[in-house]
Amino acid sequence: MIEEWDLLFANKPGNSISTGISSYLPRLGLSALFLCLLSGVVLTFYYRPMGNVFQNVEEITTLVPYGWFFRQLHFASGQLFVILMLIHAIDHFHQKRYRLYPVGQWQRLIVSLCLCFYTLFTGFILKGDKEGLFAARISMNIAGNIPSVGEPISRLFILPGEGLFFLPYLYHCFFLPILILYLIRTHIRKWFPKHGIFYAGAAGLCLYALFVKPFVDIPPDAFVASVKGPWFFLGIQTLLKTLPATLASIVFPALFLGCVLVLPNLEKAGGKSGVEKGGLRIISRYLHRLIVLVFFLYALLTFKAAFWGP
Repeated sequence: MIEEWDLLFANKPGNSISTGISSYLPRLGLSALFLCLLSGVVLTFYYRPMGNVFQNVEEITTLVPYGWFFRQLHFASGQLFVILMLIHAIDHFHQKRYRLYPVGQWQRLIVSLCLCFYTLFTGFILKGDKEGLFAARISMNIAGNIPSVGEPISRLFILPGEGLFFLPYLYHCFFLPILILYLIRTHIRKWFPKHGIFYAGAAGLCLYALFVKPFVDIPPDAFVASVKGPWFFLGIQTLLKTLPATLASIVFPALFLGCVLVLPNLEKAGGKSGVEKGGLRIISRYLHRLIVLVFFLYALLTFKAAFWGP
């Protein structure tokens, strides 16, 4: 059914750009995912989540043969995969293709995208530098601020002390990749990259890893005027300066995510493919606009924080 919709959509005049986005970006994203997994397997053999993690990462970068290359390739391919999947989801949301998905598929895709961002977040922590420690403390504080259940929930994801990096390591290297692949397994079958797209994506990422110098890690004991989180967290980091932590990092993101998840159900309840008019039809239309507005405002916050600080 989705394939028929894609064909009809492609035949509409003026939609060739969006059709290209819908066709090529997921395939490039999957090629990036394959390289991310392969480079991650190599790094897993050398990474130690206990002891002096920052020194361990520096040794991987400088002493392990081609360690710098695999680390940069892993970083670039992981970031590219998540960015392309985000664009892919935005494209489908803009065209309202979620109306044609089977029940639950859109929800699984959005949850898997959120898990992708959390995988990037755990990878940011695993650097073991000042930024990684900052992100670890922020995540513990955010989870700890949840009323009544904050402390137990926080200990499910990260532990203070010597084992600070152990749980993020398990999630990043094992649990999250397996869960993400399981959730997207049915959706990606038609997006497996052809040889040409895979080779092009692999060549581009390898060239990036070879010629682009990695970001300099900040030693944990170094003094810096300002510490930033990962790029997708910068908007929340900005909000944390003016709003209570529970609202900025839990309540508002949860409400936004809930609206994105429930929107397809509202449109289907308002009529087949959202054609029939009614109360739910009107609600879904304005909810769609509200989601776009909130996403745009958060993007502005993120760009502002990236260039002028949170």
